[in-house]
Amino acid sequence: MDFDSPDVMKDFPGLYASELNKQCNNDSDYSDENEKVLKKDILIGKRKEKKDKDKGYAALEGESSADENFKSRSPSKTKKAKPFKFSTKAKEKRDKSREKEKDLDKKKDRDKKNDKKQDKEKVKSEKTKKLKQSIDETADIGDILPIFGASLDVAVERSRCHDGVDIPLPIRECIDYVETVGMSFEGIYKISGTKSKVLQIRKMYNQRGNINLNDYDPPTVTSLVKTYLRDLPEPLFTNDLLIRFEEAGAILNLNTREKHLKILVDLLPPHNKTLLGWLITHLHNVSLNEKCNKMNKQAISTALNHTFHCSSRLLHALLHHCLALFPTITIARYVPPLESGAKLPEEPPEIETELKKQESLLTQIHKEMNVCCISKQREELLWEVQRIITQLKRKLKTANRDKEAVEKVEAPEPEAQPEEAASEEESELDGSVALLKFKNEGLLLLRDSLLKDIQAERGQIAVLRSQITGEVPPVAMVPNEDLDEVMDLFLKENQILQIKKINLVRQIIEEQEMCIELRAQILAKS
Repeated sequence: MDFDSPDVMKDFPGLYASELNKQCNNDSDYSDENEKVLKKDILIGKRKEKKDKDKGYAALEGESSADENFKSRSPSKTKKAKPFKFSTKAKEKRDKSREKEKDLDKKKDRDKKNDKKQDKEKVKSEKTKKLKQSIDETADIGDILPIFGASLDVAVERSRCHDGVDIPLPIRECIDYVETVGMSFEGIYKISGTKSKVLQIRKMYNQRGNINLNDYDPPTVTSLVKTYLRDLPEPLFTNDLLIRFEEAGAILNLNTREKHLKILVDLLPPHNKTLLGWLITHLHNVSLNEKCNKMNKQAISTALNHTFHCSSRLLHALLHHCLALFPTITIARYVPPLESGAKLPEEPPEIETELKKQESLLTQIHKEMNVCCISKQREELLWEVQRIITQLKRKLKTANRDKEAVEKVEAPEPEAQPEEAASEEESELDGSVALLKFKNEGLLLLRDSLLKDIQAERGQIAVLRSQITGEVPPVAMVPNEDLDEVMDLFLKENQILQIKKINLVRQIIEEQEMCIELRAQILAKS
């Protein structure tokens, strides 16, 4: 083992510490001044390292090695170290990178804004699609204009009985069905029907569909009446008068109770009063058949007090005083307006009643159309009703004329001499001929004016066609879906306007014909 080798010195530094010190003391290469300079250089280097760490790249300076410092250092000449500087190319690159980062941030902000706009447009398009579906589909008429769940006044307007009775159509048809079929059914208004069938009929009434209640059993129909009364937003007795009705129903003396109930019934709104009267008289008729259906007044009041939102005592009192409270109400079977293909009446009073029904149906369809809730079936029904109205008006005119002619013939005339009779006949003929001449002249003038209007409209159509075929300015591109939606809405509005225009033209022509007849009569008399 060689104890003088450097490896041994590294492994056992303590053994050679004294010898190294001696060597260092004996070395005469460096003087005390040199040692001081070296120590100062070491301290300066440490300080520079600290400054470089704090300042970063800006603190970098050109440093020399220890040998260069030792050689160049002298008390007379000292050089300052120059700081490190980036080149101009590096600065330009750095500025360009920063500008690119700023541009990217701006692009991100723009993309976010565009995404928000696109989201808003998507929401709007979805809303328009929903509105379009609500217009197109007949099922959505029940959501926009429901009968069940709406207030009583609104329900009467939306489902009117066209014979003048102001109660909702579903209740009227259910009452008619029970009066004809369900009076002998045991436990009527006590046994409830199947819920799915009741909901189906409810939906069909809301969609203005044609319903035949004869296809269902009596419990289902009575359950439909119960659901309608339960779905009313306000009780039939109204929130303001319900407590007073309960107090009146609790009076023991029959005469005083009847007086109080009469006063309260007269205070009800008109639609509430009529519907309450129809229901109470109908239930009174049911109680009269208690031998067959096993439902007396007490059983009916206990079965239906929750649907009327009142106590069974009050309902029993109303059934007991039914004839005194509602003396004018008589339940008559509802006859709907005639449909296409049905035979029209011949007598003038029957024609007038049917004409009133058809006009009431026409106004109801027009109200639905103004809310843009009209289906193809209702549109076809509109055209049929208009055609039936025109036929009925013509029939009524002819019937009135025939009636007047028959009355003239049947009226007793005084005996006249043959010459006087002949002169009277001639004068009558002359008057009728003059009347016909004046009518003919008026109709010819009307025809000429209509032909002029037609020619003017044709000229406008030709001008519009030439404008369409000519050069059209460029229009901003719009998505196809939005264009389809807008076109559908325009087509529907155009259909509605065409229907209104046809009605107005028909009314104007009828009024002009009446004016021509009156003018002819005035001119003939003069």
